[in-house]
Amino acid sequence: MAAEPTGDRDRAYAASMARSRLGTVGWMAVGAGAATAAAWAAAEVSARRIRSRTDPANDALRPPPSDVVHRSIDTADGASLHVVERGQGRPLLLMHGVTLQWWVWGAQFNTLADHYRVLAWDMRGHGRSTVGSEGITLEAIADDIAAVLEDLDLRDAILVGHSMGGMALGRFCARHEDLMIERCGGLMFLDTSAAPLALPGRLDGNVRAEELVRRAAYAGTSRPRVRYTWPDSTPSVLMARSAFGRRPSATAVLDVREMLSVMDQDNLLAAGRAIVDHDVRSDLAHVKVPAMVVVGSADRLTPVSQARVLADSIPGSVLRVLPGIGHQTMQEDPVRFAELVDELSTLSP
Repeated sequence: MAAEPTGDRDRAYAASMARSRLGTVGWMAVGAGAATAAAWAAAEVSARRIRSRTDPANDALRPPPSDVVHRSIDTADGASLHVVERGQGRPLLLMHGVTLQWWVWGAQFNTLADHYRVLAWDMRGHGRSTVGSEGITLEAIADDIAAVLEDLDLRDAILVGHSMGGMALGRFCARHEDLMIERCGGLMFLDTSAAPLALPGRLDGNVRAEELVRRAAYAGTSRPRVRYTWPDSTPSVLMARSAFGRRPSATAVLDVREMLSVMDQDNLLAAGRAIVDHDVRSDLAHVKVPAMVVVGSADRLTPVSQARVLADSIPGSVLRVLPGIGHQTMQEDPVRFAELVDELSTLSP
């Protein structure tokens, strides 16, 4: 038999390899598609499970009461702050984190208004509060805290700053030290941090690494590629769920998703830049009143390691770690939160 010409043999081999590669790519595509379908099915199952969970005791506390009083406070830079209050007694000012609104404290209006004058705000750029010419920065929010204390003549007040609210509270301590001493009887830093989120434990002290992380995060908030609108969908529910610890109630998770969904995207990005830039460790040295740092052991956003950095930065502070709780202590365990407020109210300077 005559030998096949070399050129024909090479072309036949190449064609055979091409068919093999196409087959491999095809099977890879089928496999990837199957994996994607399986992952989506698993996500749907997880979302259904989240939506079905109840917590009867806490769920009954979460809806804010209908008899709250709504107030509006004007700031020096032209912002309008929406403040809500209920009850009588020692003032308790509650300041939420980024993307949330005053009614995330619904359970506190129900559990604490019998012996505290409970107040909560919409942080500037959130809910019914406007931004003002100074924008959304920790400095501007610190000035807002001062404005609320003075406008409502709050004295011996307990201030609770959650997440970004706690970061602004740290800035308030240095920016308005005299007012803190004059009008504040206790400070609670709840599920928050004193320094950029990546630093404690790994990058702290490495100036170049800190700056690289800050620049990367700042670029993401300055020039976002995607603006997510938080629809009532499986991905949104799963993302909102990540803020919680063990087995959160559907009501709490969906409340957070709803607040996220109505947050103005430009305000969200501005708040994100403020968080990226924040470092209030030196500000906290100015604290001259009783202070408590509270964190959930399952908090993935501002974990226990960051709470320890925060507590170490505040002279004489106490640290409380709550087992199984995530980033939303006030929603996840309002009874324990109320106990901690009472404990803070008894601490001596």
